[in-house]
Amino acid sequence: MRTFRRILGIVIVFALSVGIMSFLLTPPSGIRVLLKQAQEGDYDTLIMGQSHAECGYNPYIISDGLDVNAVSVARRITPINNIYYILQEANLDKKYKTVILDIDPYYWVLDQTRDLGTDMNLMPHLTGMRRYHYFREAVWPQRFVMLFCDYALTGENIAKIPNCVGAKLDSDYIANNDSAMNAVNKYLKSDTAFDYEGRGFLRGVNRAPDLAWAPTEFKGHVEDDNIYDLQRIKAYCDENNIRLICTQSALNPYRLRAQDMSEVHDYFTDLLGSMGIEFYDFNYAKSEYLHRTDEDYVDVDGHMMGNIADRQSQLFVEVLKSDDKSQYFYNTYDEVLSNL
Repeated sequence: MRTFRRILGIVIVFALSVGIMSFLLTPPSGIRVLLKQAQEGDYDTLIMGQSHAECGYNPYIISDGLDVNAVSVARRITPINNIYYILQEANLDKKYKTVILDIDPYYWVLDQTRDLGTDMNLMPHLTGMRRYHYFREAVWPQRFVMLFCDYALTGENIAKIPNCVGAKLDSDYIANNDSAMNAVNKYLKSDTAFDYEGRGFLRGVNRAPDLAWAPTEFKGHVEDDNIYDLQRIKAYCDENNIRLICTQSALNPYRLRAQDMSEVHDYFTDLLGSMGIEFYDFNYAKSEYLHRTDEDYVDVDGHMMGNIADRQSQLFVEVLKSDDKSQYFYNTYDEVLSNL
């Protein structure tokens, strides 16, 4: 009996320690907030992807231009397998008719693992058998520790404890309101460069061109697991009569000159075309439709300021409504570079 009590005491202390440390160090969850909005709001069009998507496509402009109700659940550093599960969870009521999936090639050459503390463990936010499947596919083989402690114990994160606790105790965050994204973005320090406008959209308002960035070599292929998850996304959309549209957000001129994106364009044009998926690469958008300079971007990576995000969103609307979509795009990368 004494041994049992000791073991029980150790388990209780362990659980309390994990709970306290997780509360202090695990980032406030943006996907938790966005998923609730996508599930409960009167929406029929879902914008998905990573950070280029969350600041590059204005759901209000897309809604008005296409006579739809669009919302974004795009989040920075989201693995492709997470997008598959987020899509299913957002579509619990089977209300979505269109999915706009932005392709950021950087994430397609990576495997599914992510660093601790990136708000990418979906376990707390999934329901039904999705939680079991996600645990089996993602958490158990690759990041089991994230089930218990989804944070990295670093000096930087320890210094952010006051902001972390403040965000989690925010009344909007507790209530899981859309406006809680303001507290989440303050914790992430993205509030200095972006304003949150609702429906998952981050409007770039201040430039930060000194942020570090280095070209990522595209070796002509992506991770097989990511293709597998794209196939699952396509199959899910087909089964639920959802129109799947893939895009690539237009990058800044500096990056397009420093990193040859023609191979990326050709690869995804062929891959998505072979799967019967629409694909619009706005890197190839003609300058008369999407003129841009480096000043239109928050940083060298390619996160958009609000003005060009609005213009890209409007161009997206025009492309979808046009009977001649090719008129909006250059045919070659040489044309892209010569008109930047």
